[in-house]
Amino acid sequence: MYPGISSDAEQRLLGLLDPAVTDLVADSLAECAFAIFTGEDAEARALGITVQGELTIVVTDPDRPLGDLRVQCGGKNTVLFVDNRTWGGNMYASIRVLGSDSVLFFNDIGDAYVSLPDIYLRSNSQILFWGRGASAVGCSMEIDGTGASVAIGDDALISGGVWIRNHDMHAIHDLTTGAQIGRPAVDTVLERHVWLGQDAMLLQVERIGMGSIIGARALLKGRVPPRVAMAGIPAKLIRQDVSWGRDLEGMTGAERASIGLPPL
Repeated sequence: MYPGISSDAEQRLLGLLDPAVTDLVADSLAECAFAIFTGEDAEARALGITVQGELTIVVTDPDRPLGDLRVQCGGKNTVLFVDNRTWGGNMYASIRVLGSDSVLFFNDIGDAYVSLPDIYLRSNSQILFWGRGASAVGCSMEIDGTGASVAIGDDALISGGVWIRNHDMHAIHDLTTGAQIGRPAVDTVLERHVWLGQDAMLLQVERIGMGSIIGARALLKGRVPPRVAMAGIPAKLIRQDVSWGRDLEGMTGAERASIGLPPL
């Protein structure tokens, strides 16, 4: 289905393509004429990609610049896959991939602004998925755990200073027994049309439901249901049956439909 991506990675990617997360399905890009480069090719530099290490780059439009992406690969078989047919060239990212066999998949973001100042994939066989129209003023991530994934759903809005970490960073030990008591790394999924407020920190968050709002400087763990507002340290439920719109005048019909609601 997707050139450059191994069959195993493709199956793990397809597992993220939940309708609650994205409109992308297995055959969405079947009509595309893909172009494939390595990080050493002049075409990669023309796209705005600077690479250290081994990287396969797959795009849907080889003549449309992405912005400014710096990718450092420590392992092998890392794939950067971008559907850039309508991109406005507004992506700025610094990405480090320590392991091998990982996939960075960016869906069509159009004219959205995406700033990812520090993305760090620490293990092997990891996936970062970025949904259609999702934007970020400043989002940093650390992803740990072999086979772990982070999925950012369609039309997400991520404010500046946000951190997403799917693990405890370091092992936590019981000093009496010596047992390791920290939680293992999790997959982190933001469903469609989620808003993360300024400086929010997501620690081992498993899923945030569609349309939900996470307040500024909130410290969040676990799971969040759809269409709620969470805030505080630690974050608590403060409002149900709410969502948000990009236009200050109110939610559009398309935004309401994306989170399962009829027009007003």
